[in-house]
Amino acid sequence: MDLKHKLLQSLTAIALVMALTTGVVFAAIGTGTVTAGSSLRLRAQPSTSSSTLAVAPYRATVDVLEDAGNGWYKVSYKNMEGYMSGEWLNITLSGDADDGSSAPAEGADPAPDAAPAATAGYVTDGPLNVRSGPGTGYGKVGSLNKGVSVTIAEKLDGWYKITSGDTAGYVSADYIGIGEPPQNAAPAEPAPDPAPEENTAGYVSNGPLNVRSGPGTGYGKVGSLSQGAAVTIVEKLDGWYKITSGNVTGYVSASYIALGEAPKEARTGYVNTSVLNVRSGPGTGYDKVSTLYMGATVSVTDEADGWYKIKEGYVSSEYISFSPVVSTAASGIGAQAAAIARQQVGKRYVYGATGPNSFDCSGLVYYVYHKQLGLSLSRTATSQYYNNGRFVSANLSTLQPGDLLFFFDRAYDSSGGTKPVTHVGIYIGNNQFVHASTPSSGVRLDTLFGGYHGKHLVGAKRLG
Repeated sequence: MDLKHKLLQSLTAIALVMALTTGVVFAAIGTGTVTAGSSLRLRAQPSTSSSTLAVAPYRATVDVLEDAGNGWYKVSYKNMEGYMSGEWLNITLSGDADDGSSAPAEGADPAPDAAPAATAGYVTDGPLNVRSGPGTGYGKVGSLNKGVSVTIAEKLDGWYKITSGDTAGYVSADYIGIGEPPQNAAPAEPAPDPAPEENTAGYVSNGPLNVRSGPGTGYGKVGSLSQGAAVTIVEKLDGWYKITSGNVTGYVSASYIALGEAPKEARTGYVNTSVLNVRSGPGTGYDKVSTLYMGATVSVTDEADGWYKIKEGYVSSEYISFSPVVSTAASGIGAQAAAIARQQVGKRYVYGATGPNSFDCSGLVYYVYHKQLGLSLSRTATSQYYNNGRFVSANLSTLQPGDLLFFFDRAYDSSGGTKPVTHVGIYIGNNQFVHASTPSSGVRLDTLFGGYHGKHLVGAKRLG
């Protein structure tokens, strides 16, 4: 166990003793910053199987209340208490030495570094956040753009206390230059790299792309080019191209320019057969690299001898249509059920709910078939699997819109293997189905075969 973890457990124990002996709820013993790439869930209990109370984005700050053990911490986020995995939290204890990333204890002023008073400076890269104290743990009080002048009053452990117009606060010293900003003075032109042949053709590979008056982001914007726009490259300058495109002349980043002619505009196609092989080249003699299913969309970029080039490889043009594939014919009530189910996409998942504004998985089926279409129907996924409708083959050639799809995933089975299913959804055609997924996803449309769901499908039933 590392030193910080031992200290955190000690602080938790002390705070708990204080709470028990004084009757006062103990305060946070530190702060945590979310390091997960996208977001981190706040859960009701210290377990990934526990329900989600909230979702904190990357770099969100939480108050650490106690060490819950097994790598979990009890925290407070947006006035809600719950648990987060310590694997995705950068924790700073209240007694840790300040490294510029967290606020010092109240009433303690950081020792100032040597810095001349009222030194002139300027923002070297912006927009730059201005905070109420010397660290990212303090609140944002303003923002300064690149090149804005500031007056430096004090330097505090990698942070400057500054004023700029009506804005006063603290900024990271990494983004402040000393002296006057180089206003109205364009930087010297970099020495040209070996240039492509004069008037080389190219196109914008990722747009929209800003066109500037000089070779750098410090120059003003003189125009913009959309993705695929053709350009003529006149000169290359240290990672920038001087270009012309129509009536626009200026400089663009070479990273977003490809040489040669722009590829043909992609067309959206649809798989019109149950299963379609994707190959590494335009012919059946090439290796199979993946599989597509009925109704899947593809982006066709080229054609060669009866084969279409798509992102994943090549597919036979015989099995691609350029209008959506018509669903397999369904019974009248099945088609109605599919249409009603699709209208619920985007609504919330709430355990035990049967509509009209929120659902769990079997509650959605119950709402569509019982409440809207008047069929007698069981309430839970297991009872629907056992008691309602008739079984049909669970493959794309026989499934019809409105069919119930049943899934089993051991990770979500709380019965110890006694239940036959853990989830249910409604097929709507073209290898797609609607289901009330999770509290974070709500009611959504998903692909049946070709990923997670097809691997866990255990049966299909038809009602009506």
